[in-house]
Amino acid sequence: MFVDEPFDRRGFLALLGLAAGTPRRSEALEFTDADELIAHNREDGVRLLSAKGEFIGARGAYYGPPVPFAQLPRHLINALVASEDRRFYEHWGLDPRSMARAVWSTLTGRTQGGSTLTQQAIKEIYLKEHSPIVRKLLEEPVLAPILELNLSKDDILLVYLNRVFFGGNAYGIEAAARVYFNKYARNLSVLESAMMVGLLPAPNRFNPHRNLEVSRDRGFRVIEQMVEANYLSRAAADRAKRQGVSIAPSRSAWGGVYPRGTQIGWFAHWAEKEANANSVATARQGTRTISTTLDLGIQASADRHLQQALRQHARPSHIAEGAVVVMRYDGAVVALVGGRDYKQKEWDHATQAKRQPGSVAKLFVYLAALQDGSTPDTRISDAALTLGGRPVRNFDDRYSGEISLAAALEKSSNTAAVRLAMQNTGKVRELIKTLNIGDVPAGEAGDLALGTYEAKLVDLTAAFASIANRGRMVIPYAVQRVQDSAGTETLTRVLPAPSEIRQVVAPQHADAMRQMLADVVRKGTGQAADPGFWAAGKTGTTTASRDAWFIGFTEHYVAGVWLGNSDNTPMLGVSGGGLPAQIWRAIMRDTSGSP
Repeated sequence: MFVDEPFDRRGFLALLGLAAGTPRRSEALEFTDADELIAHNREDGVRLLSAKGEFIGARGAYYGPPVPFAQLPRHLINALVASEDRRFYEHWGLDPRSMARAVWSTLTGRTQGGSTLTQQAIKEIYLKEHSPIVRKLLEEPVLAPILELNLSKDDILLVYLNRVFFGGNAYGIEAAARVYFNKYARNLSVLESAMMVGLLPAPNRFNPHRNLEVSRDRGFRVIEQMVEANYLSRAAADRAKRQGVSIAPSRSAWGGVYPRGTQIGWFAHWAEKEANANSVATARQGTRTISTTLDLGIQASADRHLQQALRQHARPSHIAEGAVVVMRYDGAVVALVGGRDYKQKEWDHATQAKRQPGSVAKLFVYLAALQDGSTPDTRISDAALTLGGRPVRNFDDRYSGEISLAAALEKSSNTAAVRLAMQNTGKVRELIKTLNIGDVPAGEAGDLALGTYEAKLVDLTAAFASIANRGRMVIPYAVQRVQDSAGTETLTRVLPAPSEIRQVVAPQHADAMRQMLADVVRKGTGQAADPGFWAAGKTGTTTASRDAWFIGFTEHYVAGVWLGNSDNTPMLGVSGGGLPAQIWRAIMRDTSGSP
């Protein structure tokens, strides 16, 4: 039912100001539209969607999509009314007897329910931060009847069930059903609905992830209340108690909920940081929806192959961590795995950790040589070399004399790379700066050629993407657009046309580099990465196998793989041309059918 005259918000705000000492702007109050109430004054939180619009996770408050009243199971409604407000269909927003008990318990320092569902809906939306005494004595008695005048009973239940906190970061029945049972709210059984309602008085204590038996017993109590209220027969109640319950694995980690697996947490966190960096603080209030570039299939593949390799080789090879980044040619990151277990360690080895790139850094050395006029056929000495009184050693301790640049890169010759870096030190440093690898290394030619400075996996992968992209600059990104809780876009990514992207490497030099990197995979140190179709890339291994890399690209994707230990201890017998290349190959084979 709706009142004929508009609600006098200014007059009512004066009353609220006297009652609570916290006057609100008049436009902040909404009583006539259930959908508006559901979306109003939400706790701050972020919902993240994949590139195809699939829900992948939430940080902060997790609100599921609102469930229309017609799709809410009748037994869920009955369980709620029987347990929380048995006279709901009879009162006008207030139940004087229950209110008296609740106020008395508050005054005497005890905890006692008594608020109607209408009052609870009002509290959830507008009065959560207010003093309990002021709220129960002055605010709810005024607001609850007004809400009853403006909304039907069904609408009030709709608002309540789509807003109330169920624990586990979940707000609203849809979020709770997914968190605890991995199903849609419309499919909840009688027992599952009773357990959901049983959470409401103490979401943490009755959380089925913490204690399933306590949660189930609480659900049994709600079923008994349904019998007392004549919503269930004794026979139906007994059948409900015998229903099986399958609790979904906990998908919560570090303040977030990730229904498709907590390993997505690294990507979600990185995407949220990107969204924050490109929006004003006021645009971060309420529940935002971030549409990202993530491809769930490629993400699952990257995580699966990395975890399989770590399970098999972690102990014998002393490998604790690994990371993977996969992106498109334009920098759209479609998969990101920042480590072994996001639940155990939020630290992201893909976007936060700075590690020595080893021979992966030869990309910049050979590019500088091409810019200086060399070609893949230009000859360079691979002979033994001493630099600063210390010998420069090739990985295999083999030295071939004069060889072509292409052959030197294929075998990842250290002596040839150092000689090239000595000829073009300034150009190498400039390339590292131009391609956004990080701080320009302060070391000499040997440091530049052998990659003894530090860089991030995501930045190195983007540098290879710039070569794949025929020399056009690539900036990795995860966010496509951001919407506020009302669905208004507050941030939209507009990609420049290819002709507008900054050319950082001449196309002919990028093409020559592409061909040399393809030879590395076809017949050089990267042969273990060969996926069976065209691919290009570079291996990298640092001193004592502290870091092992493979970074490269196919016709559609660019990917980087890193293995190592967070404490920088050496691995045993791990090189970039071995396990990282094998992981890379497996992931690229999985992407071959999804351009």
